[in-house]
Amino acid sequence: MDKKISLIKCADYKDAEESVNKAIDLIGDISSFVKPNEKILIKPNLLAPKEPQKAITTHPEIVRAAIRLVKKAGAFPIVGDSPGGAVRDIENLWEITQMRQVCKEENAELVQFEAVGAQSFDIGDKNIKQVTFSKAAIDCDGIINLPKLKTHSLMSFTCGIKNFYGCVPGLLKVEYHKYASKNKDFASLLTNIYLFLKNKIRFTLVDGVWGMEGNGPSAGEPRQMNIIAASKDTPFLDAYLMAALGYDISKNYILKNLGITKNSLADIEMLGNDIKDFDLANLKFPKSRILDSIPPIIVKTLGKLLWIRPSINKQICVKCFLCANSCPAKAISASIDKFPQVDDKKCISCFCCHEMCPYKAIDFKKSFLAGLFVQDDTNKK
Repeated sequence: MDKKISLIKCADYKDAEESVNKAIDLIGDISSFVKPNEKILIKPNLLAPKEPQKAITTHPEIVRAAIRLVKKAGAFPIVGDSPGGAVRDIENLWEITQMRQVCKEENAELVQFEAVGAQSFDIGDKNIKQVTFSKAAIDCDGIINLPKLKTHSLMSFTCGIKNFYGCVPGLLKVEYHKYASKNKDFASLLTNIYLFLKNKIRFTLVDGVWGMEGNGPSAGEPRQMNIIAASKDTPFLDAYLMAALGYDISKNYILKNLGITKNSLADIEMLGNDIKDFDLANLKFPKSRILDSIPPIIVKTLGKLLWIRPSINKQICVKCFLCANSCPAKAISASIDKFPQVDDKKCISCFCCHEMCPYKAIDFKKSFLAGLFVQDDTNKK
């Protein structure tokens, strides 16, 4: 496997195309990744209908640069993703994220994953017998992966591999969380999805000009990182960026599943800017993952007494009930005359509600014992 990784410093999205071109040229000319007349799916992260400056979705200028590269190679670009919480209002999402504008300006097809059909496959996952994919991902010749560099309330970190979960159409993503609610099980599902799509992936290009820290992937805080990174090897790119951000990659189950260790990073060929050119120190990771820093023997002994769960902030909540609709365990009540309420006995701590809430109205509450181990203002991973 080609383990080249390019890092390009980019402080402003007006320079995105130049920076993207540099990043790709360093790992191989676009003609080495894309052939004439191929149909190439450009897969950004379109989690929610939020403006680009919120750093929740892949910036449209990164998408524009990818479209132009595909056309330069003589191929046909299509752009799409399946946002779990915006299936019923995809037109609004396209408008707010500026995907419609950039695709119109570049004469590229914008595809709704739910509208083009789906197909199910046995991908070897122990919890889900068959996983369904949008035919946009199945029928294309290749995929260019455009993730956003962000933290994640369940997985700690979301970037290249996690972005492929968007190839599962609509609310099926929420349904699968019911069967893979724990970090380890969800990591297994994400690993298997990546391996299933692996041969279609041409390269992964990371939008980290502005990323997200704190309680991501939607309720965190934007952070300027000035990074555009690219590689043909998505897992190694994820691993390298995790390590650069101060995360102990030995705790990441996806990388464990793929056999990537700290020692594996020595095999990477770095190109472009030096990682020291970027200010990545003291990145804040989600409060929901701070229990990961507790020694395993303590977790095993006191597991039931160590927990972090979502709670509804009534000062912010507008009763849109997207949290209830996004809950795979049906643990959140929905009543027009009352605020949503989480049933702790049903809650499986998958944090889908936190990910989908457009108003940042989902807080985290922790057990008394968890509070003894962890303070809210720590940056522990």
